[in-house]
Amino acid sequence: MQQDSGIQFQDLDQVLRNAQLRRSADLGFWLRQRFSSKAGRLVVATSLACMVVMLAIVAAPRPVSSAALGSEWKCSKAAFVLTTCRQADPARS
Repeated sequence: MQQDSGIQFQDLDQVLRNAQLRRSADLGFWLRQRFSSKAGRLVVATSLACMVVMLAIVAAPRPVSSAALGSEWKCSKAAFVLTTCRQADPARS
């Protein structure tokens, strides 16, 4: 039988495990370094607030026309998928 002089499975497993630990340790250090300051926290808070505002703008209901229901119905669509319709107030027409 031929003897394999290459890397053994156990050695490869140990190398990968060490690389994973080193990578996760580096990420943790980076996160602590970035968000420990007031400026880092301010950036995160501002980003989250902007995302909430953008989501509210996109999800806000918009009027749509529904020819199948007629003019006595008012329909609106929210977040591009949810459509609601209600009967128009006859006094306003």
